This record gives sequence, C-alpha cells and structure tokens, in this order.
Amino acid sequence: MKASLSRRLFRTIFAVGLINVLVTLIAVEFIYEDMEDTILRLELAQERAYLEQGIGEAGRQGWHSSLLTAVYHPDGATDELPEIFRGRPVPFSAEVMIGDKTYLISIERTANRAGVLYLAQDISLLESREDVMQVGMTLLGLCMLLLCFALARVGTRRIAGPLHGLSRHIAHIHPGTAFTRITAHYDDEELADIAATLNHLLDTLEAYVQREKSLVSLASHELRTPVAVIAGALDVLEQRNSLGEADRRTVARIRRAADEMRADVETLLKLARRSGADDEAEDVALTESVREVVTELESGAPEHAGRITCYATGPAPTVQADPALVRMLLRNLIQNAIRHTPDRVNIHIGADSLRIVDTGAGLPEHVRARLADGSDRRVPEDGLGLFIVRLICERLQWRLEIRRSDEGGTVLELLFAPPGAPPVQG
Repeated sequence: MKASLSRRLFRTIFAVGLINVLVTLIAVEFIYEDMEDTILRLELAQERAYLEQGIGEAGRQGWHSSLLTAVYHPDGATDELPEIFRGRPVPFSAEVMIGDKTYLISIERTANRAGVLYLAQDISLLESREDVMQVGMTLLGLCMLLLCFALARVGTRRIAGPLHGLSRHIAHIHPGTAFTRITAHYDDEELADIAATLNHLLDTLEAYVQREKSLVSLASHELRTPVAVIAGALDVLEQRNSLGEADRRTVARIRRAADEMRADVETLLKLARRSGADDEAEDVALTESVREVVTELESGAPEHAGRITCYATGPAPTVQADPALVRMLLRNLIQNAIRHTPDRVNIHIGADSLRIVDTGAGLPEHVRARLADGSDRRVPEDGLGLFIVRLICERLQWRLEIRRSDEGGTVLELLFAPPGAPPVQG
C-alpha cells in the first residue's frame, strides 16, 4: 500500500506547528518562572538590606507584616524561633509549603552583627495566579493546536489539490479516443511545467497512434490484395475443369488456407484497432466450432489426426461473440497444446467453460507469468499464439485460467459467458 502525499503533507505541516506551539509554551513558562524567581529574590534581598540597617543592640528582634515575617536571632540567644524557621540550616533559600500557603524563605548570617536574619515572604497569592496563568496557557496551547490543524488542512488542500486535479484529468485520457490536452492554467510554476510536459508527451503519443492507425489501414489493404489474388486464381483453375482428383484436393487445401488467411488477417486487424465496435457478434455453437477447428488442424497436418478428442458434458453451449475471434482463439489454444505434447490432447466442453488437457512438459515460467499478468502489454519474442489468446479473451470479456502446468502436463480452462449472462469477472 502506497503512502498518501496529502497525508504526509498534513502530518509534516501539523508536526511543524505542534513543535512551534510546544517550544513557545515551554519558553513562556521558563521565562515567567525565571522572572518571578528573580523579582522575588531581589525584593527579599532589598528587605534584608533594609532590616539589617535597623538591627540594634537589644538582642533578638522581630518584624511582621501581612506578607513578610522577619526575625533577627543573635549568636548565643536561647529564644525559640517561629515554627516556620525551625530546623532549617544556615544558609537556606527555597520555596516552602506550610499548610495551604507558600513561603519564600531566606536564612543568612548578618554582615554587621553576629547573628542570623530569618526572612519568610508569603507568595501564596502569586502562586495561585501562576496556577491560573498555567490554565490559561494550556487553553491557549489547545487553541493554537486547533489553529495548526486548520492551517495544515488548508495548506495540504492548497498544495495537493492541483495535483489531484491533474491526476483526474490524466485518468480521463484513453488511448482509443483523441487525447484531451491539459489546460496549463496553474498558478504554480512547477505544476505549469508538468502540464506543459504532459501535453508535449500527448502530442507525441497522438502522432504515434495516428501513424499506427495509418499502418494498420495500409496493412489491411496490402494483406487483403494477395489473398484475393490467390482466391481468384483458384477460381480460374476450378473453372477450367482440367484438374485431376489429386490436383483438386491440393487446390481445396490451398483455398482453405487462403480462406483461413483472410479470416486471420481480418481478426488480427480487429485486435490491432483495439475497439470492439466493428465486432460481428452472433450466436456461436461452441462444440461445432471446436470440431471445425480440430478438423482443420488435422487436415492441415495429417500427423495430428486422431490425437485430439472432444468430450461434451452436457448440451452444446452457445456463446454470443464474433465467430472469427472465437475460431482464432480455439485454434491457437488447441494448436499450442498439440505442438507441445507427444501424446493426446483432450478437450472437455461444459456449459460455461472449455478445458484443454495435454500431457506435455508444462508451460515455461515466463509464459505462465505473462498469462497471469494482464498488465503486461509487451509483444513476446517467443511466439504470438498465447499473446493473441489473451488479447482475444480481453476483447470477448472471457477469462483463461491455468489450472495446472508441470511435468505431468498442462490444463487450461477457458471461462465464457452464455448469451444473456453477465461477462466473466476476473
């Protein structure tokens, strides 16, 4: 499964936005904490300096306000300290939770007196405001994430939207019709370049297709002419009534070969045109067609006589298709089987399938892969028989299955649709 460019673009844009949000929130939190700590400690240092100036000779002194508690404890004094300062080392500086309040405590020895100055500032209100600020920062972060999500969606659509449009336009281009050019109205230079390059490619392909169509038309004329000449010459020989029995049999074989050649030329030209509009569909009795092909092969190659056996497991099936295509399909399948096995070839005809069984060495691996891969359009260099079979099956909307192919032989099954039934699904 291939990755989606749109999803990758969305994830990338959203990830960049998420990183920016996280970095911003962390930076704001760090700066706020640093500023708060710096301001509080500066204020406490100023309070300490002011109180040290007011320390007299009277011994222990204390100061108390709504937010500040201060005690000067001279060396040697035995008075008990307030609970907030008890058991704390000298020096000491930290935030301390006592009950539901938070204090910034600073304990240091005085510079001008032999003692210790204890300071405790109530910062509970500041801490509660900090909690409110953190909630606000969290909500701000969520809003920024939603904004990043929306911007990522919009950015992805703006970037990938023209690509999807270009892809849809290309998907509507079919080889059998005139190539519709891509309108190069894109605002982005890169997409305009891609559209221009594709249009140039379409110009080249259309010229190539037109040349191939001209060659097919020319081949149609050039191939029909010699076949018509052969048929006319045979008519002249028969009209003279001067041929012996052996010569008449030879002329009959030549006529059958000429008729087959004419039919094959017409069939191959139909396949080369790729369009099924000129196919002459009619009811074809499959059992009769198989027997005609077998008779034709045995008369053309006497060494094959008696090697092909047909079995019908029910009423003779009838298919609606072009008789010339059906005959060429059957001839290639049966001929391929009898050429690659020294033993007999059995043909089993069912209501909706035809099975050809031989006892040869099996199909080569690359031939099996070619038959299985319907996307491989290359003309093989090792024979056209099965390649033509696959093209005819596609035209008739039939399916060819390899049921077995090993050293014990090959079993090919042709699945077709009787009249009125839907096409065989692959």
